Amino acid sequence: VLLDTMRSTLTTLVGICCIFGIISTCIISTDAHDLAVYTIDLDAPPEERYAGLFNIPNTNFNKTVWKFYNDHFANAPKLTKVLYEISDKRGDENEEQQKEIEGLAQMSKLPLKFVKSIQMLYELQTIMVPIVNFTQSAALASEFLPPEYRALSQIPWRGPGCTGIIARTSDGTVSHARNLDFSPTDIMADLVYEGVFVKGGKEIFRSQLIAGYTMVITGFKMGADAEDGYVIERNTRYADHKRGFEEMMENLFSGRQLNGWTLRKVLESVDNYDEAVAAVAAAPYTSTEYAIMSGVRKGTIMARNPDGVAHTQVLGEENDKERRDDYIIMTNFDFYWGDVREWFDPTGGNGMFHPRRVAAEEYLAKHSRPGTITDQVLWDTLNNKGTFADTVFQGVFNVEKAAATLTVPDAQ
Repeated sequence: VLLDTMRSTLTTLVGICCIFGIISTCIISTDAHDLAVYTIDLDAPPEERYAGLFNIPNTNFNKTVWKFYNDHFANAPKLTKVLYEISDKRGDENEEQQKEIEGLAQMSKLPLKFVKSIQMLYELQTIMVPIVNFTQSAALASEFLPPEYRALSQIPWRGPGCTGIIARTSDGTVSHARNLDFSPTDIMADLVYEGVFVKGGKEIFRSQLIAGYTMVITGFKMGADAEDGYVIERNTRYADHKRGFEEMMENLFSGRQLNGWTLRKVLESVDNYDEAVAAVAAAPYTSTEYAIMSGVRKGTIMARNPDGVAHTQVLGEENDKERRDDYIIMTNFDFYWGDVREWFDPTGGNGMFHPRRVAAEEYLAKHSRPGTITDQVLWDTLNNKGTFADTVFQGVFNVEKAAATLTVPDAQ
């Protein structure tokens, strides 16, 4: 019923916004700073790998994770009860990940149950569809959550939202642009860092990470050989069928490996783009999610269901007759199937009824022609008012050039 109401009002509301010129394509003036860098030695005992994380100069990771806990969990007994019960029923993670979690809890002095529970943040986020994100209303949440899980509507993180674009640029190479949207931004932006994963004294891959979270969010592997290397971006994807929530919970309780750990293991063990895409396509997932992957002059966006791939976009192919073939794009919705929830996402700078993806595509259409996209155009697209949201990390990657620019936008 709720989705029917949303559909019936959409056309009228969008029309009103257009009449009054509420749509803007300006660029947000964003100052930014580089990420702190921390080396994660995979040869070290898992519980010791993050021993120096909370002591990196000019960061306040431990103070910030405690603020997150104190502001949103310490005095939220209904939320923590449900969250911890889910985590307890799930049981320990695999031995390596569990020891990393225990090490993080010991070093931060945060409750182990809390540190373990937040490892499920990407999976649990899939239940917070845009209308719930917008209202944070328990009444509306009840449309989506069974009564025993209704307290999950108090989860403080909104996002991971995100925008990912893989484009063939003017010099023929492929660049990959990424916004990570993740609120509360005043906390999440202060937890972003770049992890350098090493083994046998050699760098294996790098990833943008969140302090206290053991899994990759934006991982990249760039080898000296031009045929090697790839980037993996994760974006939240909401369930595309009625039993999506129940299936996700069943997978959590079965102990199925969390999505981000699956991707971390791909980055640890697979050297090249084609095999990585195949591995990500074949791997069991716990929840729905988008895998946005680029390589040398290649790009793929997979809409993952727990047990398979629901849809694929491939750079250079005719993915949609209405769209150019020199880029592929994804935010958080199956737009190619007319997912109406995209229009009720309030996070972009132009507000509800103005999707971030539409703003990005309009900017690309206005400022480039097929084959003329540059990295600067991609940066400007990420910072376009309608695309920029609760953005705590931005990156542009080019595997062929072994180039990666990673920044944290300063407070707006």
